[in-house]
Amino acid sequence: MATVDNARSGTPSRWSGWAGGSDLRNRIIVGALLIAAVFTVIQAVDYRQDVPSNDTYQYARQTLRVLGDSQAQAVHGAVVMFCQDSGQSAARSATLDYGAGTTASAYSSGFAHCLQTYRNGLTPSSPRYIAIFTSRPGYPVLAAPFAAAFGLRFGLWITAMLCTLLGSFLVIMLLRAVGCTVPVALGGQALYLAAPTGYWGSRMLTDGPSLATTLLVLLGAWYLVQQRHRLGSTVLAAGFVTGFLIRYSSEQLVALFVALGALICLKWVRDSRNRGMVLLAAISGGAFVLSEIASTALGWPGLSESLQDTFTRHFIRPDVSNPAGRLVGLDLRFWGYFPVSEPTALLVGAALIAVAIVLVRRDPVYGVLVIAVSFTGIAAVAAHPLVSQADRLMVPVWLLLVLGLPRLIPPRRQTPVAPVREHEPAYTAGPA
Repeated sequence: MATVDNARSGTPSRWSGWAGGSDLRNRIIVGALLIAAVFTVIQAVDYRQDVPSNDTYQYARQTLRVLGDSQAQAVHGAVVMFCQDSGQSAARSATLDYGAGTTASAYSSGFAHCLQTYRNGLTPSSPRYIAIFTSRPGYPVLAAPFAAAFGLRFGLWITAMLCTLLGSFLVIMLLRAVGCTVPVALGGQALYLAAPTGYWGSRMLTDGPSLATTLLVLLGAWYLVQQRHRLGSTVLAAGFVTGFLIRYSSEQLVALFVALGALICLKWVRDSRNRGMVLLAAISGGAFVLSEIASTALGWPGLSESLQDTFTRHFIRPDVSNPAGRLVGLDLRFWGYFPVSEPTALLVGAALIAVAIVLVRRDPVYGVLVIAVSFTGIAAVAAHPLVSQADRLMVPVWLLLVLGLPRLIPPRRQTPVAPVREHEPAYTAGPA
């Protein structure tokens, strides 16, 4: 079995991640599945409380299109799914407000009213608005087989759930790769599912799949830090490709910030100046450039169109001039008001900054990479400074807590070091 210090120092070893003795593997698998099962049961109890949003309606419509429905059939099917939940919401309200006996009539009334209101589909429905969602084909494609087998709503829900659980397993793999013990890595998984990453990841949106691809990128990056060039490059590229298909705007931010993080390490962390870090910077930078070229070639909306969506209330109003200047003004107002709208924001922010500082002192390269992907949440909110969306858009920030706090817990014991065959010196972490 590999030593914890060996994994923490970034030295490549075939024992990283899931590997180890059979007892150790069984402990990880049983623990991970148990935590995943508890989370799934909790979310299943809350299944009908997750009322679909307009975004969910758009993904439902795309899923039906993937399954072969016409545009009109897809719109109708997505509206029916949306209105069924609207009827359920009306029935719950009637039960709570007026007592038993009114549930069936409240559901029927709410469902019928919703169908009548949205008989032509939910609004906004302009081609420019719909293009924002058609540029994210990954989630509907993943949901289509489940929707065909189990129904549209369950298909969307279980796809988001499975991607969130996959993300939690990637958290375990990453924490084990950097040297965390099994209980600490399992604690990281539980923290991922209990934090806003788990809540938003389990919604019928692209956040769960997008977070999973981000963690895949980070795992590939760490493998490159360990000088596992082939494996690291493969995992890193897989994360970028899947992230592009799920939500390319988020993938571009991840690629850009990981590349910047790698350059920072090459500049200021002497022990990280090796082939693996150079590959990380090159692949991440190349992924950003290729993503920009591919999205432009496909005609997918870019940042300018996204800003117009924000300032025209989803293209209902005429386009605005100088959207960049308006964004700066909106950001100034938003970030000035944010501590007031979120009373605990300053406390949480201070705690996360403290974790970031201690993490970088403990392990500079790992700390920089985790901070880089976490900062994509801040960048997403800065590009869309809307109070109603801030919690969801900022969710990658919580990766700093999920991946940083377990890394700060010292290992309990050490075991003999596995032999290393690499000739090139690997990155060595800072003093524990």
